[in-house]
Amino acid sequence: MTVDAVIFDLYGTLVPEFPRSAFYETVAHMSAVLDADPSAFRAEWDRTAADRQTGAFPGGMAGNVRAICASLSMPAPSEAVIDAALAPRAAMYDQWFHPRVGAVEVLTELRARGVPAALISMCAPDTPARWHSSPLGGLVDVEVFSSEVGLRKPDAAIYRYATERLGVDPVACLYCGDGAYGELTGASAVGMRAFLIRPPDLNVAESLTPEPEEDWQGPVVADLRDLLAFL
Repeated sequence: MTVDAVIFDLYGTLVPEFPRSAFYETVAHMSAVLDADPSAFRAEWDRTAADRQTGAFPGGMAGNVRAICASLSMPAPSEAVIDAALAPRAAMYDQWFHPRVGAVEVLTELRARGVPAALISMCAPDTPARWHSSPLGGLVDVEVFSSEVGLRKPDAAIYRYATERLGVDPVACLYCGDGAYGELTGASAVGMRAFLIRPPDLNVAESLTPEPEEDWQGPVVADLRDLLAFL
């Protein structure tokens, strides 16, 4: 197989996935600051995930919070209250949004070899700015954020959106991800050769997987640098 491009997932692949406990602590903090019922707020947070990931709320994360408050028949919160509610989420990003071991090395090596790379991320609206300000920003040729393009994995359209911008055929692409959202099956369905990234020290139970992980029977790598052997 000739490899014309390599496409990566973001969370759990190029950067660590958030710990489930830390993620839901930020949701609990939001409900406390907003004086919302914690169970009802968390249920609405989970229910609005797809809309959050496809940029459906005007105003980004703040718009999402306002929509949840409205759905719970709560008074509209002020900007200051929303900022306070979202502050621990920003702190969680500060702690966890950093390149995974081997990520910068692999992206740099791909560029040195003249192999284009792309990112396809299922993400909320606060992710793109984090990406652009991180050491990973600028190391891929095409960036696809679900919150900006309004597409989700495993829909074929999100993979083709990336390959069309790379100018390559999906069948000549490698795809690597942690298996959330059925992404590996989705990548395979459009012709890509997909790899699950699964480090041996990963705490699967504590790692946040927003939707059930697929039962992947295809190839697995323990380290991003292992992908270089398949070029």
